[in-house]
Amino acid sequence: MTQGEVYIRADQTGLSYDGRSLSLRDVSFSMQRGEFVSIVGPSGCGKSTLLRLVAGLRSPSSGTLTVDGRVPGDSGTRTSFVFQEPNLLPWRTVRGNVGLPLELERQAATASAEVDSKITQAIRLVGLNEGDDGKRPRQLSGGMRMRVSLARALVIEPEILLLDEPFAALDDILRQQLNEELQRIWHQRRWTGLFVTHNVAEAVFLSQRVLVMSRSPGTLLADVPVPFDFPREPSLRASSEFAKLVGEVSTQLRQAAEGAA
Repeated sequence: MTQGEVYIRADQTGLSYDGRSLSLRDVSFSMQRGEFVSIVGPSGCGKSTLLRLVAGLRSPSSGTLTVDGRVPGDSGTRTSFVFQEPNLLPWRTVRGNVGLPLELERQAATASAEVDSKITQAIRLVGLNEGDDGKRPRQLSGGMRMRVSLARALVIEPEILLLDEPFAALDDILRQQLNEELQRIWHQRRWTGLFVTHNVAEAVFLSQRVLVMSRSPGTLLADVPVPFDFPREPSLRASSEFAKLVGEVSTQLRQAAEGAA
């Protein structure tokens, strides 16, 4: 696939849970391979549902959604999901939790040295050190648990990474630190990222574009480009250009919550 071709495409995508109640309505957007896009919108507008459609966990009721030209479940694309809660197995160590996806892919039984290397690389990539490898979730802070969750998603070297408000429960300083780590990792690995958040500053800091959705049933109201170069330094947040763009997206979001297109 060459640069500039569409990788993920939603075309008039809709989802109904019971044939009557719409969760999503006529959502259309596209993404290139390696793009990082955030989605903001009022609570309950279908942001998380849209991620599940991209992951192939649900199918649209109307319209189409494709990944690399195919139905997500049939595309063969390596896709990882990071949720708001880390959902770590309490009886497993950091290494055991991070290596779980490789076990599910049955890689552990065929190439243990290679698997160990992949686990170590993923753990170090998210900023955890060797002394953390043998700890269990109860021994970790909230930020460390989220780092383990991110490492678990990255260990399979995904082509698409879907993130559903992963930093929402963290304090603002830690959230900003993890934003910086995440954009560093994306800039290094260049997977295709789709990030759901309620935090507009977070969306602008991380993304190349911000999609603004309406209140339920969710549809796309705005597709806002973010012009800042990567890698982005923490000082960007204090710039007038950043504040202006955050204000513009916030205005779009407020209109979405009020039902104005």
